[in-house]
Amino acid sequence: MNTRIVMPAIFLAVFLDLSFAKTSLPRPLQDATVLSVEKHEEQRMTGGDNPSDAPLPDPETFTYDISVRVDCGTYVGRYQSWYDYVPSVFTPNRKIQLRLTRSAMYVPVPNQKEVEMPIVSKHVERGPCETTRTSAQR
Repeated sequence: MNTRIVMPAIFLAVFLDLSFAKTSLPRPLQDATVLSVEKHEEQRMTGGDNPSDAPLPDPETFTYDISVRVDCGTYVGRYQSWYDYVPSVFTPNRKIQLRLTRSAMYVPVPNQKEVEMPIVSKHVERGPCETTRTSAQR
């Protein structure tokens, strides 16, 4: 076989494989502060005039909205459990670490695997917080 063709093909395959692996690495942990923990009450939809037509809530799932502050942003993640229990990591005013993506936050919890919570709302402040962070980075 012609080595002039094989060697560049192997190099290209290895390079492409490494470039894809680089983009799939998890994001680093960020410092955050838990602001609040509130039990999420499902909004009940009525099915017309008869209340018995409304869908029943899932009695086996407990849902909490966990609000955290990361840099200049406030994010609310939805924590769900089969137990009426929230890990102690989610205590208001507690400093935690988490990974943020566009749609979820991932929080390492001691003696458990990482907890994934979908982000249900986010608010990023503009102005003084942003300029303070930018000047601190310089």
